[in-house]
Amino acid sequence: MVALPTGWPRKLEPPDSPGFPDAVVSWLLDRCPPEYRSHEVLRRHARALSRLAVHHSRATLEGARGTYASARRELAETLPPEVISEVLAVLESEGARLAATLR
Repeated sequence: MVALPTGWPRKLEPPDSPGFPDAVVSWLLDRCPPEYRSHEVLRRHARALSRLAVHHSRATLEGARGTYASARRELAETLPPEVISEVLAVLESEGARLAATLR
C-alpha cells in the first residue's frame, strides 16, 4: 500500500488500488461543473481533468470569498440578520471545503 500524502481525500481510493483510475475520474468530475461529465476526453485523460478541476476550484473559492465579503451589505435590506448569518455560515463551510480540495 502506498503512503498517502497529508490531506488525501477520505473518499478517494489510494493510487495503488485497482479501482483508482475510475475513482479519481469520478472524484474529479464531482469537483467540476456537471457539464464536464458529457466530455469523454476528460474521462479518458485524468491529468487534463485534474488541471481543469484545480482551476475551477480556485475560481469557485475566489467567488465564494468575494460573495462572503459582500453578502452582509448586499442582503441587509432584504433579509433579517439571522438569515444573513446562516448564509455566511454556508459560505464559510463551502470555502473550507474548496480550500481542502485544493490542498
